[in-house]
Amino acid sequence: MLTIGVVGASGFVGSRAVEMLHDEGMLVRPIGRSTDSLTRFASMNLEGYVANAFDQAALEKAFRGCDVVIHSVLGSPGLIRGSVPPAYQAAQKAGVRRLIYLSSMIVHTSAPAPGTTESSPLVENQPGFPTHVAKIDAERRLLRLRQKGTVEVVIFRPGIVFGPRSRWVADLASQLSQGTACFINGGKGICNTVYVDNLVYAIQLAMTANDVDGEAFFVGDRERVTWFDFYRPFAEALGVDPYQIPDVAVPEFTHSWKQQTLDRIRNSELVQKAVALVPGDWKRTVKNLVPKRNRLPTEPPQTVSSVPQPVVSEMMAILQQSQYQLPFDKANRLLGYEPVVSFDEGCRRSIEWLADCRDISKPDSAILNP
Repeated sequence: MLTIGVVGASGFVGSRAVEMLHDEGMLVRPIGRSTDSLTRFASMNLEGYVANAFDQAALEKAFRGCDVVIHSVLGSPGLIRGSVPPAYQAAQKAGVRRLIYLSSMIVHTSAPAPGTTESSPLVENQPGFPTHVAKIDAERRLLRLRQKGTVEVVIFRPGIVFGPRSRWVADLASQLSQGTACFINGGKGICNTVYVDNLVYAIQLAMTANDVDGEAFFVGDRERVTWFDFYRPFAEALGVDPYQIPDVAVPEFTHSWKQQTLDRIRNSELVQKAVALVPGDWKRTVKNLVPKRNRLPTEPPQTVSSVPQPVVSEMMAILQQSQYQLPFDKANRLLGYEPVVSFDEGCRRSIEWLADCRDISKPDSAILNP
């Protein structure tokens, strides 16, 4: 029986991995940044471990006895980069056989060029998207560590991972409810979806597959899904006519040098390591002391329209212009991967979760945050 450590167990993919692997009869160790983040696993009688992503000693303790470690950590560019060396070194000292790293298709941009495969050059020139570049750096660091270490490495690059508790689902429901959802080019662009259970199934296959050390994999749903296809079931469930969702032109986006510099400093490894050392209760106290800004004035001026306006971010603008469905031939060939849940069924389960939420526009942050 395999023993699996899951770093980032409180996140969307991490928590679902814990649930599915536990149901499969594996010994699963949820590893989170705080005791509170692990409370959801109490009913499963799992022994959770508290370790921040920079703490090699704490990670080593959590990894001891594990055959495989799943690294599913999200956050700032500094956290993404800085969490890789401690995790690999801890796995090395703990005797872990294989580390499975959750990367993303964004290493090929949010709209990969037609013909892109896992062996295509990674796209480093992505102005305005430091997290994307951080994922590239993290992958490369991990593979360099593997050259000197004994722990095998497998990388996954999923696209739009959706399902119950997903930000994609919760945010879309919020936008549809508020009237701020929109399409670019009628939603005809390709949405590279992968239902979360399909991704976890692929990860499970990678735990025991032979000849996959150092390999990266795309995984996705079988269906060719457009952005209109993705929006439609959720819109209909919320009583919104998907054909009435407005179509907008691609906005012009600018990148402030000053803001980029400030973001680079705030999201650096050094700053993020310092933040990780601050106790959680101190962070909450400081957060509560900071005055909250009103997002909207109490009495908006008459010149401001009260009609909800479509909102499109730069990332969504790029995503919705994608013209290419990422292939999962390699995952099929080397892992035996085939999607186990259809896109329609994934949408149905997600909508069922939304129906159980008290306020879908404000999903439980403890559930959604990584």
